[in-house]
Amino acid sequence: MTEICWTLSQDLLPKSIEIMRLDGRAGNEGLALWMGVGDDDSAVVTHVCNVHGSGFVTSPLYLRLSFRAIAQLTDLADQHGLYLIGQIHSHPGTFVDLSNLDRIQGFRVPGFLSVVCPHYAQRPETTLDDCGIHVFESGHYRRLDGIEVHRRIRVAATAAKVVHCEVHHD
Repeated sequence: MTEICWTLSQDLLPKSIEIMRLDGRAGNEGLALWMGVGDDDSAVVTHVCNVHGSGFVTSPLYLRLSFRAIAQLTDLADQHGLYLIGQIHSHPGTFVDLSNLDRIQGFRVPGFLSVVCPHYAQRPETTLDDCGIHVFESGHYRRLDGIEVHRRIRVAATAAKVVHCEVHHD
């Protein structure tokens, strides 16, 4: 199995936190989707997607994208020549592991990056080291330890583009 490495724009995490902050302020989980380019060995996140609309439901310990929303997001990625590389969502407090629901109902695609931001994304100074970073490999999600995060994730001096996607329910 090839070990994928990711390149993230230096402003990707702050932009993602800003997207999630509004839902977090309301006491709900937030979500930002990461899109980019790559191959079997590496992925470069170039865009962060702000998802909103009736096809995105969020609550204190749950969020969901409708089937139609997933189709719309796929179309958006195709329009930009990108694919969905990962996502970041927020949890309350310091809990940065994936919940059982995250593991079962999250994107189950080999090499998919799933990041959990603490404190409902209310702290702009949050770093990747504060987050839980998980990858889907061999049929399940696995949390990366700090050494593996620093080996497999590179931060580049580039800017992520923010795209907005209004999604609708099924």
